[in-house]
Amino acid sequence: MVDMLKFKDIYLSEAEDHIQKLNDNLLLLEKSPDGKSLLDELMRSSHTLKGSSAAMGYVKTAYLTHVMEDVFDYARNGQLVITSKVIGVLFKTIDALEKTIDSIKKKNKEIDVEKEADALKKITGVATEGMGKSVRDTSGKPVVDKKKVQVAKLDKTPVTVEDVVDDSRATGQLEHIKVPVERLDRLMSLLEELIIDKMKLVEVAKEFTTLAPLSDHLDRLVSDLQYQVMQARLVPVEQIFARFPRLVRDTAAQMNKEIDFQIVGGEIELDRTIVDKLAEPLVHLLKNAVDHGIDKSGVVRLTAAREKEFAIITVEDNGRGIDWENVRKAALTRGMMSAEEATRLDKAGLTNLLYNGRLSTHEKVTETSGRGIGLSVVKNFVEQNGGRINVESPLPEGGTRFTLELPLSMAIISSLLVEVNSHLFAIPFSVIERSVRIAGVDIKSMADQDVAVINEQNVPLVYLSKLFANAHGNVAEDISSLLKSAVDTKKIISEKIAVAPKSVLAVLLRRGGESAGLVVDALRDELEIIVKPLPSVLRKTKGFSGSTILGDGRTILIVDAMSLLEDTSKLVRTT
Repeated sequence: MVDMLKFKDIYLSEAEDHIQKLNDNLLLLEKSPDGKSLLDELMRSSHTLKGSSAAMGYVKTAYLTHVMEDVFDYARNGQLVITSKVIGVLFKTIDALEKTIDSIKKKNKEIDVEKEADALKKITGVATEGMGKSVRDTSGKPVVDKKKVQVAKLDKTPVTVEDVVDDSRATGQLEHIKVPVERLDRLMSLLEELIIDKMKLVEVAKEFTTLAPLSDHLDRLVSDLQYQVMQARLVPVEQIFARFPRLVRDTAAQMNKEIDFQIVGGEIELDRTIVDKLAEPLVHLLKNAVDHGIDKSGVVRLTAAREKEFAIITVEDNGRGIDWENVRKAALTRGMMSAEEATRLDKAGLTNLLYNGRLSTHEKVTETSGRGIGLSVVKNFVEQNGGRINVESPLPEGGTRFTLELPLSMAIISSLLVEVNSHLFAIPFSVIERSVRIAGVDIKSMADQDVAVINEQNVPLVYLSKLFANAHGNVAEDISSLLKSAVDTKKIISEKIAVAPKSVLAVLLRRGGESAGLVVDALRDELEIIVKPLPSVLRKTKGFSGSTILGDGRTILIVDAMSLLEDTSKLVRTT
């Protein structure tokens, strides 16, 4: 007897794909009730899922999809009209189907879905009974008359297009295969170790020149392997975006609003580790747009685009925009600050309030709003993944736009190694514009901040050696020890920045319209590095996003350039 459990992972993967197709096509059918091609697609997904569920022995799931299949078949044969009421029941049926698939995944056990099947049959009049083929008349249409259902013989049922095996699909070559995520993660871990060994070999080859050709060849091989592994980990954001039309529809229906939901750029690819976490913050932003942005009707647009080594995800609505004075009042009402402090808040301060987990402009807590945690979740997600968030409201044409900038990959990045006070730091190339030597005459003070005049523009300067210095003189030694011993980070304190030297070497960082010059002692190397998260005691230390290990075994810190660029007004010269 064949052990069907070995096919469970394949079954579940295909089932989830078909459930998503059912959701997508049902949403389209709701807008175009006469779409016969959509009915064909819906029936095809139901039919395929019915067959695979039955083959796996999941008879309850197979029966539910059998009932769904007949609903779509009746409709495409003109024997049933798909009304809004039918659509609503079908969505509930798909929800039940999703729950039973989830139960199969976690417990290898179906849930009871007979109630959902009966509810669907009751509202549509579909006469599906048992797991056999639906009874049809001589023209191939489903039989509605109960008496005919009882006396019909299955062996006389005409063969339909859905029953014919497509030989071309059976004989064709496989172009794609499904790979368990754990296997990709293990492959990435092995690659990380290989890259570290490659860096060690480079160091050894400096002393033993006969190893140089081998080192160069291995370097090319590892780079090619790295590219292929990284490509294998990239997945289109459409995998997440596809969930949201249903979410927006249900949220809008709950609030009696009409929303035209648009998705653009679903083909943009991101590292799987980021895509896995992207759903939750986008749920908050979309619900925020429907609830706070749109009054009665309007457009909500979800967009993905690529800009160099970053993915740009935007959620935009054409509603009323953010009432900033209401934000100020909400902070006062909830006791988050004094009246004097609230009065002094500028636009940047009000924007920061939006991301405070205690803030909500809703007076009552509902299923979708009022708890104040939504945007704080988004902010934390962006910061933990090396990105940043920006909000624009009101837009020139009205409405609000939230923009998330996220790195395409978090595991391995290209970086520039710089030296500061005899210690190395890594700067991601994704935010580097160029390096430049700045003469002392081009450095001036503006509002307690050192700036350099470069191409007739004022660029704020960040003195890495001083911004993170402590009373003993060097942050690198202290943080390196903390990386190994996890000592309390309260030892790290700021120190006054000295007068600017006659000339400085700076690495120019730029994202969007913001820029800064990171002052360093020297440029040392260009490397592909493995990003390792900081220990928990160091994660609140501003200025660093992670650490990495070099070929000689040294642990160095990765500069969090995005946080430095987030608000250059904070980069003051504390004299």
